[in-house]
Amino acid sequence: MPVSLRASGTAVFGVNSITPTIDAAQLAGDMMILIAGGKPYDLGWSVSGWTSLGSSASGTTAAGVDTGSMKMEVWYKIATSDTETDPTVTEGTPTWNVAGAVVMVWRNQAGDVWETPVVVWGADESSGTGISVTFGSDPGVVTDDLVMTACAINTDAMGPLTGDLVPAQAGVTFGTTTQRVEQETTSGGDMALHVSSAFATSGTSSAAPTATGTGTASGAADRLQAAFIRLRTRKSTTPGYVGAGYW
Repeated sequence: MPVSLRASGTAVFGVNSITPTIDAAQLAGDMMILIAGGKPYDLGWSVSGWTSLGSSASGTTAAGVDTGSMKMEVWYKIATSDTETDPTVTEGTPTWNVAGAVVMVWRNQAGDVWETPVVVWGADESSGTGISVTFGSDPGVVTDDLVMTACAINTDAMGPLTGDLVPAQAGVTFGTTTQRVEQETTSGGDMALHVSSAFATSGTSSAAPTATGTGTASGAADRLQAAFIRLRTRKSTTPGYVGAGYW
């Protein structure tokens, strides 16, 4: 596949600014994806030096212990060195009840360049153990794209998920879904952060994607905000010097 995993990160949680770690395996040219979730639904945060791909919230329920609507945001950065500085998710206004973040690092093949990642958003505002998300639009998935399905849950009680967030989309066949991050915290009002990934093994999308999963316990209403993140590479159109000539 044109995209492969360099390293899964470890999520960090807190009630103030947090700094997730970029894995030491990261190299120049890698695509770094920073995924953050937290509550309240309108919390303030910022990340210096990274490009935001947008944010969304699952509703407007006030934050509390194991309750409250969740906000998510995704940032990206293409590494320019082998030792990138860990990003800080800086608390803003409104202040946090709890927040968590993780950095995923992906690599491309020699001669390929990254396209700008695409994120679409969805939420599960129901209660119960089953998770079902319909995302808001079609991000345009084709064969060999890598997709991540990520979610921030308003409780630690639903994890660990007994069924990963598995993507589905009309016109696309996805390979095996692999869980990359699954962590819970009792900081602040409690939360969980989950990230899975899968390759599009064939097809071209023709509708908005969905994702389904299963938790170990029920979550409250407005419980879950989710992101569907699409990564893609293409062949470089810039000649490169190889040996005695150009390609």
